[in-house]
Amino acid sequence: MFNQDHRQLSSQIMCQHLMPLVDKDPSTKVSVCISEIVSEFKFTPSYKKTWIARNKAIEQVYGNWENSYNELPHYLLALKKFIPGTVVEMQTLPVYTDDGTVVNGKQIFHRLFWAFQPSIKGFAYCKPILQVDGTWLYGKYKGTLLMAVAQDGNSNIFLVAFALVEGETADGWGFFLKNFRMHVAPHPGLCLISDRHASIESAYNNPENGWHEPPSVHVYCIRHIAQNFMREIKDRTLRKKVINMGYALNQPTFHYYRNEIGMANGDALRWLNNIP
Repeated sequence: MFNQDHRQLSSQIMCQHLMPLVDKDPSTKVSVCISEIVSEFKFTPSYKKTWIARNKAIEQVYGNWENSYNELPHYLLALKKFIPGTVVEMQTLPVYTDDGTVVNGKQIFHRLFWAFQPSIKGFAYCKPILQVDGTWLYGKYKGTLLMAVAQDGNSNIFLVAFALVEGETADGWGFFLKNFRMHVAPHPGLCLISDRHASIESAYNNPENGWHEPPSVHVYCIRHIAQNFMREIKDRTLRKKVINMGYALNQPTFHYYRNEIGMANGDALRWLNNIP
């Protein structure tokens, strides 16, 4: 086997060979692609050439990023047509030239909220508890996927709604929570569970987003509290008591574990008291 690259082993030739690989898994690593090329051609391509070939193969199989965004409005229309009752809310932004002039007739993607009709109907039969969180997107265009999940009567996770936004900002979370409240869960008595992200708190407290009328309650996820507790206090025994305190079903049990924590470590109790 030769260790060097070969100039006739172009990225286009490599692309054709890698297409079945990325068809099975578009997140295939470049190192795996290099191994595949070495196995087939007995030459070791450069990382850059393999990266280009893999991206070409992904475009051949799945289409490019720009075309995918351009097709999004048509896909959403089809979604609403073939799954009646599905809620879709998309926001776009105007396109500007270098001198700040608006380009007429052109818009770019900004945010998207969607909830499938079966999920909207099913949520009405779930426990009135909703958990929200977000995760970063990886790819050419960055962003954040927000999601809301509930729990059914058998304690199974039930996906309810999603959003693509620019990041975990107050406006991004506001867009998600407002649409969720408006289209999916306008009824009173909901419990919203989240981590202690300031943007979620800000979006929840914004009266324009509708979470105070009808009334609801916002609480923090005990898992995130326990993680932050360990980061500050670093006591696994007390961490278990914090979790037991969070899962307490009545006030006497809650105060029992709280007093246990306070007697064992005053700093730990002060940290818990300062949770907003």
